[in-house]
Amino acid sequence: MPALLVIFVHGWSVTNTDTYGELPARLIAEAAKSGGPKLDVQHLHLGQYVSFRDEVRIADISRAFDAALNAMLRDAGAKRRFVCITHSTGAPVVRDWFDRTYVQTRRTAECPMSHLIMLAPANFGSALAQLGKTRLAAIKSWFDGVEPGQGVLDWLELGSPEACLLNLSWIDEYPKLKLTEVANPLFQFVLSGDTIDRKLYDFVNPYTGEIGSDGVVRLAAANLNATHIVFDQPEVQPGEALPSARKRLRSLVKRSSKRSATTAFKIVAGASHSGEAKGIMRSVRNDGVARPTVDAILRCLTIGDAAGYTALCQAFATENATRQDVGNRLEVEKVPVLPDREYIHDPRSMVIFRLIDSRQLGTPDVKVLLTAGPNNDPNQLPENFLADRQFNKRSGNLTFFLNHAALAGCPAIPGIKPGSIARPALIPRQPYGLRIQPRDGDAFVEYWAAELHADLQDLLPLIPPNETTIIDIRLTRVVREGVFRLTRQLASRSFKSADPGGAL
Repeated sequence: MPALLVIFVHGWSVTNTDTYGELPARLIAEAAKSGGPKLDVQHLHLGQYVSFRDEVRIADISRAFDAALNAMLRDAGAKRRFVCITHSTGAPVVRDWFDRTYVQTRRTAECPMSHLIMLAPANFGSALAQLGKTRLAAIKSWFDGVEPGQGVLDWLELGSPEACLLNLSWIDEYPKLKLTEVANPLFQFVLSGDTIDRKLYDFVNPYTGEIGSDGVVRLAAANLNATHIVFDQPEVQPGEALPSARKRLRSLVKRSSKRSATTAFKIVAGASHSGEAKGIMRSVRNDGVARPTVDAILRCLTIGDAAGYTALCQAFATENATRQDVGNRLEVEKVPVLPDREYIHDPRSMVIFRLIDSRQLGTPDVKVLLTAGPNNDPNQLPENFLADRQFNKRSGNLTFFLNHAALAGCPAIPGIKPGSIARPALIPRQPYGLRIQPRDGDAFVEYWAAELHADLQDLLPLIPPNETTIIDIRLTRVVREGVFRLTRQLASRSFKSADPGGAL
């Protein structure tokens, strides 16, 4: 393999290239060892971009990245390919650049990037983004008090229209490109931690200690292995009586289900998002001591063909399963004077619900409820199944963060002492369904209740652990005939309280 040109792209709100720590130097040192991948040390670059100004958006950054990259490649030599290593928001920046510059223009064969290695990437956003500029600026342990940029925060908020657009293209369109099998392949890797640096935990903002995350980005939000599912509500037939129409429209129909191309995903043991002690990038030292982050990156750099990439994807999946084995889920924090604190790291799933109607309009005042058991009852859901829920005001999308272990069931978690139990077994309440509950009462334009019956489609297989599933629910926009009526009566009368009438 020829020498690799390496570019680093940092995350959000960074103002100094020291955020990379000693990782670049460590990779140079490892490359010098026998058998290690050869790196072009002369052209090792540290990316700098502005993310803390309100007017700057992800699309602006990716456009500027393209200009800076072209200048650098001209200096490096014609037709040089490069490896890009990103941290946090750096991944959406580079993915947006690739999508705009090569996918949308159908020039993927010309892309000079051979490997995209994403460390703790906010590919589907971060739960912290919704806290807002003021509250995020106060978390100095994570962001050094830098003013957050609203333009970047808008993209990072869970369920944002910009993130959904990029990720739906990734799920629906990218598998057709077969990026690892073409003449100039592009190999993509996601390396993310599941460890919370308790010394950086902010008690006012519990997202910094969220199980299933690295304190900033959830594993499910980092992982590019994802699914897009579309459920439709049937249309009203002309002249159909309201009772029969409501009954027929009660059942949602699955129209499509698409899966992204398999992407290498590795849970890096002991790594948090930031910080010198455990940060997936910042904690790396050029001291020769084995580091999980360095080991994983070097394994990614050795990949040169589709077969090797497939093998690494499978190896990472096996290692992840071991990492999240029942026997490895208990974390015990030693606290001076006070009793030890215990945390159980269950795998979690993220689901983004996008509710639109048959006229491509938003659906206000509609509730999304999960149900359990043969009676499709929300009250039968297992305890602690819902870890978090966020509503994106800009898009109207709703993001659920679910404890997959609570939904799927889990054996007892062994305690620290021999024979002890930290948590008894969790009993699942399958099958799981979905209910759409609109506001009560007749309206001239309205939506009707709909369900994904658990006896027809169990929701659980659709929401794998450590992954994001985007579920589109297309509701029928029911327009009642009372919206517009013609009459032959010439006498004055009020129609303020007119009956909505039948459905059109």
